[in-house]
Amino acid sequence: MRTRGFTLVELLIASTLTMLILGSAVAMAAAARRALDVEPAALDTVRRMREGVTTLAGVLAAAGGGAGVSDPAVSLGASVPLVRPLTTLTGAPGPRFTALSVLRAASGGVGKVIQPQPGPAGSLTLNRPGSGCALTPVVCGFDVGDAVVIFDSRGHADVFEIGAVSDELARITPRQPLSYAYTTGASVMAVRLDRFGLLPQADGSQVLTRITFAGAREPMVDGVVDLAFHVWGRASAPQVRDAATGPGLAQYGLHPLEPFETDPEDVFPAGVHCMIARTATAPVSRLATYASDPDGLARLEPSHFSDGPWCAFDGAPGAYDADLFRLQRVDIHLRVEVQSAEFRGPAGRLFTRGGTADRNAPRWIPDRTLVASVALGR
Repeated sequence: MRTRGFTLVELLIASTLTMLILGSAVAMAAAARRALDVEPAALDTVRRMREGVTTLAGVLAAAGGGAGVSDPAVSLGASVPLVRPLTTLTGAPGPRFTALSVLRAASGGVGKVIQPQPGPAGSLTLNRPGSGCALTPVVCGFDVGDAVVIFDSRGHADVFEIGAVSDELARITPRQPLSYAYTTGASVMAVRLDRFGLLPQADGSQVLTRITFAGAREPMVDGVVDLAFHVWGRASAPQVRDAATGPGLAQYGLHPLEPFETDPEDVFPAGVHCMIARTATAPVSRLATYASDPDGLARLEPSHFSDGPWCAFDGAPGAYDADLFRLQRVDIHLRVEVQSAEFRGPAGRLFTRGGTADRNAPRWIPDRTLVASVALGR
């Protein structure tokens, strides 16, 4: 029996089919390769975006006003602005808020000043254990290197690092002079004070960064192309009244003083401070009333925090705008880019910073934006 081979036509058909199959396989492999390249980069972009917003939201939520001192009627949030929107990390003027300063109570010392401070650089004598002070080996739980806030009922406030502690004398000494010599009754509490914002890098990118009170820089999220904070506060001025006994009460912010309590600095009349005036013998708020949304909140811009009234008073070292006590909600707007330029197309609507990708859109990974609203605890 004679064996017949393939004809030329059959070989051509077989070769053509083989080439078609190989071409399809190569195309599918290339598509799979592109997907393998794009998917991890896209997931990383989403991950960084979520991590940034989650971290900022957690810090803001922790800046509650419930932390008390040795006097149960005094809370940190009612005496010191806990969240300060910043137009830049340095606080330089700008058209919108792009950074935040957040003050939070920390585990550690708490106490009251029981003797007038001899001067802004002098030591602070605190109450001892058993008198509302933490029962710990060091005075009121404070130790060298702790970050501490001191504040009084008139709007004076300083954050400082402890330079020395004397257990025998129940004293702590600031490492640097304070803005004011505090007197008896001022409250002292261990805190954390951090700033959050974007720092530019050598390659033109930006990193969401935490800057601690000591000045340490902690990178948090790479590849952030924009960060903005929309700030909302109570539209109405706080309702205030004198209490039948003891200190007055305020809906928010500093409480009214006793009607005949004099001002040691002789800036205000008796019974008056940066947030409270008096009509006859009744306290009234110095804050203005703004137009509100249905929730009773007003959108606050940088101009709202640059026109006073100022606490402790206008011109005082470290003075701050009393409108900071209004804050109720912060909306976080975080925009993140894919880190590799090969997945970024031309700068424009999809990309804040252009990349090297051509018009092959399937390989594009556009910037991603996440918005979150955080209600501030009070």
